[in-house]
Amino acid sequence: MSTNDHQCGSLARLPLATVVDRAVHFILDYQSPRAICVDPVSRVSVEFPDTCCEFDLVGVYDPALGILELSRRIAEDLEFEAAQRGLQTMRRAA
Repeated sequence: MSTNDHQCGSLARLPLATVVDRAVHFILDYQSPRAICVDPVSRVSVEFPDTCCEFDLVGVYDPALGILELSRRIAEDLEFEAAQRGLQTMRRAA
């Protein structure tokens, strides 16, 4: 993680919608695509695509997609990745 990374919260401690909302707003602050990453303990971050850890990468998202499309894609991708990686999420813990 570099100083330009933005932490969006943990999938294990926050509802998916909250994490997605934070990620979308960070991405919309930039004019170029940003990567969404999830670390092994389910913390989500927005990072520069060329400096993120390949193993943590969920996807790269362009702010030009707009808030609704970004929200939909990121939510779907985070749910899929959490399931694939066997990460504990707030939804499963409830």
